[in-house]
Amino acid sequence: MTGWWRSNAVALGALMVLVPATYAAVTWNEWSAVLQNSASQAITVEPGDHAEYAGATVGPASADFTELPDAPEGARVVTVTLHIDPGSDPLQCTKPELREIGGHQRQWDLREDLGREWDPDRHTFCDSEAESSYELLMDYLVPADAAGPFVVELKSVAGWPEFVRAVVDP
Repeated sequence: MTGWWRSNAVALGALMVLVPATYAAVTWNEWSAVLQNSASQAITVEPGDHAEYAGATVGPASADFTELPDAPEGARVVTVTLHIDPGSDPLQCTKPELREIGGHQRQWDLREDLGREWDPDRHTFCDSEAESSYELLMDYLVPADAAGPFVVELKSVAGWPEFVRAVVDP
């Protein structure tokens, strides 16, 4: 070793330990907050069944392929019905997503522009003011090759890190 390397050996050794340790600490700090604040633990609700979630009873869920006037050619509409019993605290949730279980595992967002007649009693989202049971009636536009089975994913901040994954097969 030359003189410079020898005189700075302790500092270089400390850098070799501290740089990876700092990187690991910063990464863990950032990702732990992300993982803690995201839905990562599924509560699976099988067809005809229900589950307790965020103080409410969710399920059963069902689905059908339906014809709606504004659905484009080459696509299908999956209409999902999901029963919600809010219990003592009303359930607040994000708009439920539809996801393929197998195949390409694609996902679709709720659609409200497919020509269904407006009904003031139809729920397409969790009603945070409801005190009695209600049903969500949601339409999803999927490609013609999507056949199911699917899952409807329902997420609520009150239930995190858990979320509901209701299995439906039209």
